[in-house]
Amino acid sequence: MTDAKALTRLVKSGLRDKASYAPGVSPSAPTGRVVRLDWNESPFPPSAKAQQAIIDLLQSSRYPDFAQTELRAALARYLDAPVERVVAGAGLDDVFNTLAMLIIEPGDEVIISEPTFGVYRSLFSLHGATIRNVPLGGAPEFALNPDALIAAISDRTKLVIICNPNNPTGNLFPMGQVDQVVRSVPCLVAIDEAYAEFSGTSHRALADRYPNVVILRTMSKFASLAGYRVGYGLIPTALVPYLPLVTPPFCNVSAVAAAAAIASIEDFAALQENIAAICQERDRMFAHLNALHGVIAYPSATNFLLVRLPVTDAGPIADELARRGVFIRRYPNPSLGLIDCIRVNVGTPEENDIFLTEVREILETMIPENERTMEGARA
Repeated sequence: MTDAKALTRLVKSGLRDKASYAPGVSPSAPTGRVVRLDWNESPFPPSAKAQQAIIDLLQSSRYPDFAQTELRAALARYLDAPVERVVAGAGLDDVFNTLAMLIIEPGDEVIISEPTFGVYRSLFSLHGATIRNVPLGGAPEFALNPDALIAAISDRTKLVIICNPNNPTGNLFPMGQVDQVVRSVPCLVAIDEAYAEFSGTSHRALADRYPNVVILRTMSKFASLAGYRVGYGLIPTALVPYLPLVTPPFCNVSAVAAAAAIASIEDFAALQENIAAICQERDRMFAHLNALHGVIAYPSATNFLLVRLPVTDAGPIADELARRGVFIRRYPNPSLGLIDCIRVNVGTPEENDIFLTEVREILETMIPENERTMEGARA
């Protein structure tokens, strides 16, 4: 009889030394109060039309359309793109996985610019890619380095990923810099536009101008469908014939999620009001945080803020916030240069006020006034 320990030898050798993506964890708070500002979710419920679409499908026992034709057609209309170039998935991570299945072989290179979304490194590593990092510049600009990205290309490079606006820094890279990379490299360039609706900027035109551009988006953020998991992408025309070989059945999207996404697109006017309200709250939080001694909230084109605290390690403050029922993200990996930072997404005005009150009280308790004043002067 084979023992359990022996079974571990069956695990792919490439997995044994891999680290998985570590999302923020929001355990139950001792206070019983839970304010979730850690996963960049929308504080609003799905739109009225999306809610009705969900209700209408509650009694359904049928599979969705195998190719998710109606969903992809709605997304194509939203993107003003040919439907055959649109791929959907169970969240944007799933679309990235489809892209990896399409182009990545062991030993291929994927270039990223950290600090950025952690899923890129873990997901493409699992497909055998070597991840090369061309770091962003330091604060406060967190600038993209187009020349260094272009110089990093080798004959093994299959993909460059640019997250714009970038997560977790929140900044929007100039369009000219992205254009420079796209037109200068012989590989695919995937532009992650998860927060495009908040930034008011899209790279959609680049996908028509150049044959090597992939545009990636999600319905999780602006459409309040994080729990329904609908991501999508616009793929270069040359790759379209190969998509059926790697796209999972039903695009891994449930009938309910597809219906909610279609209805959300039809209800975009209502969602625009939500976007405007989130941006207004983001700017209010930005002003309040920057009014605190030694605190630096960086400008953001997203639904979240990266905040540098007047401490060497933001961990204890994040832990204390969690004990008070307020959950945010922190970045303990020293290679990212964000140990003293937290990331907080925009919640409801009431949730945001709770966060602002708690972080101010914690800083006043943990850092003496004279030290806060000195930190503020240095900032």
